[in-house]
Amino acid sequence: MTSLRSSTMHSSRHLRAGAATVELAIVLPVFLLLAFGTVEVCQRIFMRQSTVVAAYEGARHAARQTSTTASVVAKCEELLAQHAVVGATIQVRDITHGVNNLDSIETGDEFRIRITVPWGQNSVSRYVIPDQGTFRVDAFMLRE
Repeated sequence: MTSLRSSTMHSSRHLRAGAATVELAIVLPVFLLLAFGTVEVCQRIFMRQSTVVAAYEGARHAARQTSTTASVVAKCEELLAQHAVVGATIQVRDITHGVNNLDSIETGDEFRIRITVPWGQNSVSRYVIPDQGTFRVDAFMLRE
């Protein structure tokens, strides 16, 4: 009787181990998808916030009387590089006069700093989803 009982217990453990393997096969992909999705979303939030800060700081720099278009673009590029945002295009536009530079801007004129960033170059999922589009951030201010 002892041998029958031990073989029944051994069989029960073997079946339970098989059930655990099946549960892991079902739960692990869902867990990994959730974990990597969370990392991707957090990275995109960080990238967007970094771009907003760069646009705003560039606009603050452009508001000064001594700033030039080149110095504003350099300031934005510097801030984006500090946060590892790559592939961005920066446009400085004098809204009042309708030109893409600060050469003719005067005190009280409105200008815009526009930064366009490609998602794909700044994402861990670029190896899975190659073309993910772009996002754009605008900052408006008046010249001092």
